Amino acid sequence: MADHNTRKYMDNLNNKKLSPSSAINQVIVSSRHPSMRSTSASNSSKSRVHQHSSIQMEPGIQALLAAEGQAAEMIARARTNRNKLMRQCNRESHVEIETFRREREAQYKRKLYEATQLEQFQEKLDFERFHLLKQIKENVKKEQKSLIKYIIHCVIDQIPVKPHPNAKHILNYRL
Repeated sequence: MADHNTRKYMDNLNNKKLSPSSAINQVIVSSRHPSMRSTSASNSSKSRVHQHSSIQMEPGIQALLAAEGQAAEMIARARTNRNKLMRQCNRESHVEIETFRREREAQYKRKLYEATQLEQFQEKLDFERFHLLKQIKENVKKEQKSLIKYIIHCVIDQIPVKPHPNAKHILNYRL
């Protein structure tokens, strides 16, 4: 019978959604004081607090309740500190990200400027090369007939051709 009453009492406590420490206190108080079993289950939470204060609890239970309260306060302080640190870290990371982004943008602009300068220089070189090749081709077309005549005249008339000054050193070296 006592086991059935305890089960009913625990179901009643579960329906009230008490914190674990409050439920334990209710069970301890009701198991020590049979007269409190029926009244503690039916009273509201305010009367439950009054019953706890009116009943002499053992020093061990009081110490546990005090430790639980201190732990809850420590947890609350730790959560607020963690939230503060998270906000601070978030702000600092945004600042670092913005600084990094600005550095990369400046580096990109510098590289882009250098690349466009290089492209402009390359275009200038291509333009000069194109005009030089064009002039050489025009000179070849103009002088082609006279060059051919000169070569034929030298071969037929056997006019000695003066070697280039650098060629003299090579010819002397071979001999």
